[in-house]
Amino acid sequence: PQAAPPAVAAPQAPSAAYTPPAAPSRPAPWEDMPPAADGGAAVLEAPVRVAPPVAAPQQVAPAPQARQQAVEDDVPSWVTEFSDDSAVAAPASSHPYAPSPSAAQAGQPEDPHAIAMPARAAPAPAKAPYAYVVTPVPELNWDGNWPAVAAALPLRGTAQQLAMQAEMVSCTFEGNAAVFTLRVPIETWRTPGNLEKLTTVLTERFGRTVRVDSELGAVWYTGSAEAQAYRDACQRAAEDIVANDPFVNSMIRELDAWVVPGTVVPPQFSAAAAG
Repeated sequence: PQAAPPAVAAPQAPSAAYTPPAAPSRPAPWEDMPPAADGGAAVLEAPVRVAPPVAAPQQVAPAPQARQQAVEDDVPSWVTEFSDDSAVAAPASSHPYAPSPSAAQAGQPEDPHAIAMPARAAPAPAKAPYAYVVTPVPELNWDGNWPAVAAALPLRGTAQQLAMQAEMVSCTFEGNAAVFTLRVPIETWRTPGNLEKLTTVLTERFGRTVRVDSELGAVWYTGSAEAQAYRDACQRAAEDIVANDPFVNSMIRELDAWVVPGTVVPPQFSAAAAG
């Protein structure tokens, strides 16, 4: 006969039914509050939490040894106690890879976008190194005053600048031609076109064959300089007239008036007309 399987115990029912938690002894906060004044439901606001004060961090001065150590750490590694404090920075041109000035100037014309500036003579000193001497030229029936002639020539543009800004070095003769040697401060004024125009008007002025030679250099006694000196003299004369006028001085004394600087302008007379 076969053995009977072991009996399996039946599941036991819970000894007691689930009991919900007991209701709180006090009513909920929103139930215990009085009704709102407008008849609506009361609103419970959460209490405001105040963060505790945070203590400010206190700065503690570093110890002398620590400060000295920090300074020593900032010093570059290549600086030693034998470094020279009086050393100065070398100029930029001393860099081994820096181009030399001559090489940079030599390479400038090769650049297609480079701007070719006109060559200028060395700046003239404040005082001319020699006095202005007018030498008459009997062959041309001329007193030799080049600034006066240059101011009266019928020229315009750069040709006029050539005549007004040039200084006559000499006036000699080669055969039947009078040779005017002029010193010009700017290279671009010495163009063949300007020299040709100046030669033409000088030939008409003196009624004789004229040739103009030019050289580059600093100038002092020019038509432009003479015209500026004349304008300055007229300005000083006008200011002296106003300063010594009795009516102007009486207004200054009685009305506490003054002459506005820059308002005194002399009459516009040309140097040629004055001569």
